[in-house]
Amino acid sequence: MTECVLSVDIGTTSLKAGLISEEGEVVFILKKVFFNENSRFVAVKWLHALKSILAQAEKNNPSVFKENHLVAISVSGNGPTLVSSGGLTLRWNENYKLDYSLCAHSLFLPKLVAFKHLYPKEYKRADFLFSGPEYFVYELTGSAVTLLPQKAFIPAYWTDELLQANDILKEKLPPFIYPASACGNLKKDAADFLGLQQGLPLFCGGPDFVAALIGTNTLSPSCLCDRSGSSEGLNLCIENQLFYNKLRTLPSPMENLWNISYLIPQSSKIKEEERLEKIQEGLEELKAFCKENNILFPDKMMVTGGQTRNKGYLQRKANKLKMKIALANCSDAELLGDACVALAGLGRYSNIREAAAKIIKESKVYLPEQD
Repeated sequence: MTECVLSVDIGTTSLKAGLISEEGEVVFILKKVFFNENSRFVAVKWLHALKSILAQAEKNNPSVFKENHLVAISVSGNGPTLVSSGGLTLRWNENYKLDYSLCAHSLFLPKLVAFKHLYPKEYKRADFLFSGPEYFVYELTGSAVTLLPQKAFIPAYWTDELLQANDILKEKLPPFIYPASACGNLKKDAADFLGLQQGLPLFCGGPDFVAALIGTNTLSPSCLCDRSGSSEGLNLCIENQLFYNKLRTLPSPMENLWNISYLIPQSSKIKEEERLEKIQEGLEELKAFCKENNILFPDKMMVTGGQTRNKGYLQRKANKLKMKIALANCSDAELLGDACVALAGLGRYSNIREAAAKIIKESKVYLPEQD
């Protein structure tokens, strides 16, 4: 019987779940769109969405959970969506005209400041404030944690000094844990509701962009990936913390490495040719950065997201960018990343990097055609 992880990724308008084996085989991937996703309490629908997916998976194959042994659940989600322990949700893409001058470079503090300002009663009443995936972990296990990808991410989350400066109560924020650390176990009422075994260990892949970097194996210097979705990001792994022009620098999921990226907001809403132009602009920025810093620029880029289903677009992309475009064995890299985190945590692999090296495989490579 094949051992598998149930990987779950929470998006803005839908939830995806996939059953991934320890060898990287994708048993199934299904998606459930949220009804009325703009509801202020959309987070309370996530459990129902997962239940619907599991029911559909068994309808498609009644023996799916008999043929495959479920050993863990692993969750990621769009960040920095903020959810109170009561389920009130402040989505990652909501912006408000508030004073964020004391938030420094934090990804989460602006949302915490906005939540406190907009919903003071819920802020006071809530036991905890979570990022999206950690709220779901809390709902499944009762354990309150915050997934910190690695120590270098602390300034991008919060420090005691930043919390104090913004008058945010530290006790509202669950303690940090690191990837491959078990977050808790599936509690009885959640297990009964989902039709799963009580006590399954839960892991957290954290923010979806971190899970995607793991799920494309963008974990070594000069590895490059293109993650598309509501927005699109070109991500290059580098050895040192360096900054450049229009690029954003954040830590890599791997300690002592960094990720430098070019972001294309709302890329899904622009025409294909314009999108390719913006991707080319982003690559030129990355190439200029690499040249200035004597860094090897790769000749191949791993892609993920909805673009992987458009073969014509991928070939045009390879032609325009004059580089190899690689597809992984799963188009939803976040789900592969979640599986890597869980399997490393279970000890099937010694660490996340080893898990990614074994699980993520190239299923196809598009080569640029000669003019």
